[in-house]
Amino acid sequence: MKNLHTISLLFFFLIGIISCKNNAQKPFGKDPALEKRKWMLVELQGQKIEAAADEQQIHLTFEGESNTFGGNAGCNQCNGMYTTQDDMIRLHMMAVTKMACPAMETESKFLKSLDESNRYVLQSIKENKQKVEYLYLYKDQEMVMKLKAFF
Repeated sequence: MKNLHTISLLFFFLIGIISCKNNAQKPFGKDPALEKRKWMLVELQGQKIEAAADEQQIHLTFEGESNTFGGNAGCNQCNGMYTTQDDMIRLHMMAVTKMACPAMETESKFLKSLDESNRYVLQSIKENKQKVEYLYLYKDQEMVMKLKAFF
């Protein structure tokens, strides 16, 4: 009877271990899944974005070792610090060059949305039989931009 009790306890212990989800902890303050990619803007505040022939493609890159980000806002370069925790993100201490360019409306919206972003979601999907990764930035519950990863 004692052996049956021991075997039952061992069985439930093993079931408990097997059924536990393995949530790999992200390092506090950064998410390695954001790094080693160039995140190209494809949607901003509900509108699809395509760069004109004479414009730079709006993009971001994240550097985990220094917790910095950088990129191009369309006309000007931008950079700053970033921190993450769970699904929260904070892009702060942003510096932006001050070149004057025609039609800076999209750049202004992009920079404002970056500054207001406080949550993010990463998604991997199949498109045309290839794995594609997207980064969604949110202001609270509202998606403010969608970026596509290029390696």
